Amino acid sequence: MNGNSVAVGIQFTLRNWPETIRRIWPVIGYVLGLLCCRLLIEFGARRRIRSIASITWLCEILLLLPVCTSHSRNTLVLSFGCVGLLALAMGIQNATLTHFSSLTLNTGFVTGTLVKFAEQCARYITWLFDQGRAPKGSFGKALAGSYRQKSFQVTVWLACIWIAYVAGACCGAFAEYNFGLRSLVIPVASLGALIMIDLRNPLGIPEEKAQDKLSA
Repeated sequence: MNGNSVAVGIQFTLRNWPETIRRIWPVIGYVLGLLCCRLLIEFGARRRIRSIASITWLCEILLLLPVCTSHSRNTLVLSFGCVGLLALAMGIQNATLTHFSSLTLNTGFVTGTLVKFAEQCARYITWLFDQGRAPKGSFGKALAGSYRQKSFQVTVWLACIWIAYVAGACCGAFAEYNFGLRSLVIPVASLGALIMIDLRNPLGIPEEKAQDKLSA
C-alpha cells in the first residue's frame, strides 16, 4: 500500500491516468476491506457474536476462491478484477484480529511489528544494564532470569512473528512459482481451519473487549 500510494502521487503528477487508476485501485479495495471488516466486528461485538472472526474469514475465502480458479494473466479485465478481490481480502485479513494480549498487531504487514520489536528490545537491554549496575546486581544472574521479564518475552515473541512472516513469504513464493494462483488453495484451507477453531474457541474476544472500551 505504501508503494502504491507513492506511485499514485507520481503518476497523477505526470498525468498518466491509466497508471494512476491501476495504482489506486488496490488501495481502494484494501481500505474497503478494512472498513467493512471493522464495521462487521463492531456489530458483532455489540451483538455479542463470539465467533465473528469466522464470518470475516469466510468472506475472505469467498474472495480468494474466484482468484484460485481464474486465469488473470490472460486478460487485463480479469487481472484487474483479481487484484481488487485480493486487495479486499488483504484488508479483511489485516482488520480481523489485531489485539493480542496487550499488543495491537497487524498480520498482513510487518513494519509495525519491527517498530514494537525495537521498543521492547530497548526496554529489555535497559533493564539488563540496570540490573548489572545495581549494588548487589549480577549481569549473569539477570541474564539467566531474563525469561521472566515481560520485555524479553515480548521481544522474543515479536521476533518469532517476523520469522514466521518471512517463512510464509518463502512458502508463498515457492508455491506461486510451481502452482501459480492455484497455490491460494493453501491459505483458503488454512482459513477454513481457523474458522473451525474459532467456532469452538472464539478468537475474537479481545476484539470484543476493545470495542466495549471504545463504546464506553
